[in-house]
Amino acid sequence: MLNRSSQKKLALSITTAVALFILISSAVRTVYVEGSERVVWQTMSGVSEDLGEPGLHFYFGWTTTPHKYYTGSDTFIIDDKTVSAQNDYMSSKEKAFNQPDAKPVIVPVQMDHLSPAEILAGKTTGPTNITLACVMQFHLQPKSLIDLHNDKTESYRTTFIKEILINELIEQTTVLDARAVYQGSGRVNLQKRIQSQLQNSERFKRYGVEVEKFVIREINIQDQTFLEKIKEEARAEQNRKTAVKNEIAFQAEAKSAKAEALAEQNRRIVEADTKKKERIAKAEGDKQEQILAAEAAAEKVKLAASADAERIKIGAAAQKAKDQLEGEGLKLRKVAEAEGVLALGKAEAAAKKLLLNSYVGEGGQRFAQVEISKAMGSGIEKIYYVPESFSLTAISKDFNNALAIGLPAAKKKAPAPAKAQVKGSSQHAKR
Repeated sequence: MLNRSSQKKLALSITTAVALFILISSAVRTVYVEGSERVVWQTMSGVSEDLGEPGLHFYFGWTTTPHKYYTGSDTFIIDDKTVSAQNDYMSSKEKAFNQPDAKPVIVPVQMDHLSPAEILAGKTTGPTNITLACVMQFHLQPKSLIDLHNDKTESYRTTFIKEILINELIEQTTVLDARAVYQGSGRVNLQKRIQSQLQNSERFKRYGVEVEKFVIREINIQDQTFLEKIKEEARAEQNRKTAVKNEIAFQAEAKSAKAEALAEQNRRIVEADTKKKERIAKAEGDKQEQILAAEAAAEKVKLAASADAERIKIGAAAQKAKDQLEGEGLKLRKVAEAEGVLALGKAEAAAKKLLLNSYVGEGGQRFAQVEISKAMGSGIEKIYYVPESFSLTAISKDFNNALAIGLPAAKKKAPAPAKAQVKGSSQHAKR
């Protein structure tokens, strides 16, 4: 166990630690820097040279104070038209961003333009006031934020920027007259001149203020009589410009119609000339085609005649050769046939001679008698009717006599042939 002295020391240590923790917790703070923001650290010894970049930062609240600067595209608005709180299509940041920073600027000017001589002579057209509403779009360079903070602090918008912008508005507008400022060309020229002056301002450049754009929202003339006069003149000028524009359009339309008519005429001329050339070319082509066709036909006839002549010549030669061959063949055939006939005649003659020689003598006589008997028998078979007074023996005898005359005489007389026996003189021969 701890004695009383040790317990007191422990309690004191714990109390001191808790006190230190509470003290440190209350002194250490945080700040979150967005992407379009930078932080300038104000310390007890002055402004730190290091900027707070986007992200979460811890700092000791007793000795350091962070100052945020917006480095994105910003606007400074001079107008009397505020954004309504009931506006439901803008966020709270957008509403704050679009709220006017100052009321419209009132600038005294002359009503009409005066020449330098008139001004020197003290002539005036009567002063009047115009009010200008405008917007300047700009952004801050981070590298110049420390100088801007040291010299102008965070109120740079309501002091530094407002002062330079209003001074340029007054300086550039007072050299003009109300008519020149109010009308279109004068307004545009004034807007360009003010924007150029702001972008080239040495004071802005020193503190890193870069002007992106300047726009005049509205210009009003307080003298309503003079304003109506200007408006009437503007309407008349607009009507004149419209009439001129219409006249130019009419003339352009007339020129266009004339050009179209001329183009149509030229087109027809070109078309007619083209058709003429086409007809001439076609005629020349047809003529050339006929010439070529005639030449081709003549060449064809010539070739055909040459071919026919050659064919006739070849045919004649072939026919001649054929006739010669056929003549030779016929001659050889006739010779062969003659030789064959001669040989056949000789052979038949020799055979006849041998046959006739075989009939000479007794053997031949006997052979002849046998043949006669055969012939008689064959002839009697073909006799269908014999009259009663007619005798077959007589027929046989007469036939034998006829043969005896034709046959060569035999050395020995051949025996008489046997008589045929016929039963009945009126009997029919057997078929």
